[in-house]
Amino acid sequence: MRNKSYLFLLVFLFLFGALQSCKQANNTIKVTNSSPLLRKNELVSIGIKNLQIASNQLQVFEAITGTEVISQLVDTNQDSIFDEIIFQSDFQVNETKKFEIREGNSTLKSESRTFARFVPERIDDFAWENDKVAFRVYGPKAQQLALDGKKGGTLSSGVDCWLKKVDYPIIDKWYAGFVKEKGYYHKDHGEGLDNYHVGISRGCGGTGVMLNGELISSLNYTNYNILCNGPLKTEFELAYAPYKVGNTMVTEHKTVSIVNGENFTKFTIKVNGSDTLTTGITLHDKLGEISIDTTGAWISYWSPHFGEELGNSVIAHPKYFAGYSKIESDTKDKSHILMHLKVIDGKVEFYSGFTWTGSKQFKNKTEWEEHLNYFSKRFMLPALIVD
Repeated sequence: MRNKSYLFLLVFLFLFGALQSCKQANNTIKVTNSSPLLRKNELVSIGIKNLQIASNQLQVFEAITGTEVISQLVDTNQDSIFDEIIFQSDFQVNETKKFEIREGNSTLKSESRTFARFVPERIDDFAWENDKVAFRVYGPKAQQLALDGKKGGTLSSGVDCWLKKVDYPIIDKWYAGFVKEKGYYHKDHGEGLDNYHVGISRGCGGTGVMLNGELISSLNYTNYNILCNGPLKTEFELAYAPYKVGNTMVTEHKTVSIVNGENFTKFTIKVNGSDTLTTGITLHDKLGEISIDTTGAWISYWSPHFGEELGNSVIAHPKYFAGYSKIESDTKDKSHILMHLKVIDGKVEFYSGFTWTGSKQFKNKTEWEEHLNYFSKRFMLPALIVD
């Protein structure tokens, strides 16, 4: 009897050890860059259902060094259950890295992060940022003020650029300054400023539909919904009222995301009422240089900007790219470089972004366009292999 009990204990320990080993193996993730391109700040996503951990507190470690990396849990369908864990890493050409997902509460902190919020203290702006760039758009109250001819109104679905010099969040700080001093963020207090003019233009990545050579666009956003907020990725939705293009009503519903470490924000737009959509960059006073790359599917405008230089760009996956055009007008805010996009399965996708020499991120037009080429090549390459 004693021997049987001992044998049972050995079998139990063996099975328990095998189970633990299996669980550990399932939580060790291999990520491979099979492309001939260095992948910088690549975002890796792991489905929670693929892990043998039942916890809302997870950490990610580099397997070889045992060093924890910053990660983020994401609820993709807003059912209050986390669906994926994401983290970032650099991958050399054909490099494979191993990462371990463990149960635990991370204590890692980073000054740089992604962030977005509704801003009632400035009528109804909606603003978002990462460590490189910041943007904002305007809401229905600002629209109504403008239509009523009242002070403070803004009638525009264009995208505004906030020119940062620092890698930490500035949205809350700059708006808090604005509450105390009107125009606060239009001055550089050492962190950058908003001196980018949008008006009725498309700004950097606003959209519309072409009709007989004219760009017709929506009015301000009507509603928002934040899907996730930092530190590595922020994503939200913007709804827009239908607008008339000829005899057709067109509707856009935008899902916007921003990832830490990139100079771009991504737009995924559901489109009803048109088989094309056009995005653009305002040419301001038309003193800058336009660059086009039809193979890489990007357009760019490099211009002098209050003693510095500014580069605004739009990049699309080549499958959406349907050409470009230029509109020059004597009317303020009507001059643009435009990218035309095919609506595929009811949507378009593109990235818009910028660099400002005051931020010291890129020295000149050449460096910026080299980065555009690098960024666009990522669309052509196979995705990271995760297993």
